[in-house]
Amino acid sequence: MTAVAGNIAVDDAQSAKATARPTLLNLTALRAFAALSIFIYHLTELGIDASRSIRDMYLGCAVSFFFVLSGFVLAYSFSGRFLGWRDIRNFILQRFFRLWPVHMLCFFLALVARHPPTSLFTAYLATTLQSSWFPTYGTAYAYNGVSWSISVELFFYLALPLILILRPNQIMLVVCGWTFAVLGLIALTATLPGPVFPPPSEKPWLDLYVTDASLVHLFPPVRMVEFLSGIAVYQLFRNRRISNDWVTFCQVAAVVCLVLWACVHAEITQFFADHASLMASVAYREFGLYPLFAAIVYVFAHQSGSLTRVLSCRVLVFCGEISFAFYMIHQVVIHVLAYNFEIRQHCGPTVAAISAGVLSLGFSIVLHRTVETPGMDWARKKFPMTRRAPLSAPVIVGAVA
Repeated sequence: MTAVAGNIAVDDAQSAKATARPTLLNLTALRAFAALSIFIYHLTELGIDASRSIRDMYLGCAVSFFFVLSGFVLAYSFSGRFLGWRDIRNFILQRFFRLWPVHMLCFFLALVARHPPTSLFTAYLATTLQSSWFPTYGTAYAYNGVSWSISVELFFYLALPLILILRPNQIMLVVCGWTFAVLGLIALTATLPGPVFPPPSEKPWLDLYVTDASLVHLFPPVRMVEFLSGIAVYQLFRNRRISNDWVTFCQVAAVVCLVLWACVHAEITQFFADHASLMASVAYREFGLYPLFAAIVYVFAHQSGSLTRVLSCRVLVFCGEISFAFYMIHQVVIHVLAYNFEIRQHCGPTVAAISAGVLSLGFSIVLHRTVETPGMDWARKKFPMTRRAPLSAPVIVGAVA
């Protein structure tokens, strides 16, 4: 059972609608591509291993993109709005109820369809969105495997107000200090003679103890570096913009760099495994591409350029809007088709994959319209926040240095 997810983090550019700032439609559309990557990654249960046909690309790292995007969009949407403890409380409640209704519905569907091993402890962690706070694969993957990432997101939501109430230079100190501390500790493990924690069992998805891999993969304070990078990108975006003449070039260059880097991602991961440590290898595999994801968020946050116009089309934006629901339901659908109906044996992997995609898309549209959107609207009305000043005028630069 794979665990990715990510969340598929789960802060979409649509959250900017609640403020006076423009909605970043092209960033919303990018979420659709990230969700699709995770869906393809999980098709291994239906007999399709996409990494073997896409030059060993690890598509599961798209979760890292969600975390980076989450930091940027939330900073963009809520900077200047935490004027008191009431705003902080209402923000956390708004964001919790943005995740919880869809999560709980998928949780019960997974419980009914999959009949996973259950306990009061894992059920408590799952229903309260704390499954990654105890970073073991047995707790994170207990029911709907992808929900580990929204548990990480909840941690981000709790931390965000404490960061955004700081001055910009203090925010950057937090970003740099936290990042250096996390990456430094991971690098330190390369000097140790063996693993820090006990090795995983033959069925790691059932392990209820911390391993080197589960710590860097699941633990929110470790994954915080991606979220903080998104906040740092927002600080850059509000002060420095790319000239309209250069936006398209920078967007294309960022995408090309991502594809080229992704082509050697597996080799670099193996290098860390051979010459550093398991913890460093897993950390790089899961979020080693986050600097490039941060660059992509920055260049696509500009609402100009040829690629921006393509991504801002209504179909792609709608796919981005339903991407959270798609992300949450797709692995349940894949598992039911693979094990309850054994569709691969009857129809072959291609038909199975298409069926999973169509069903996941249909269910996600229903969930988005009947559960997710009403839940967000209710939370915004029930827990209103102070509106803040508009975005300050940025400095235009000729190109990204």
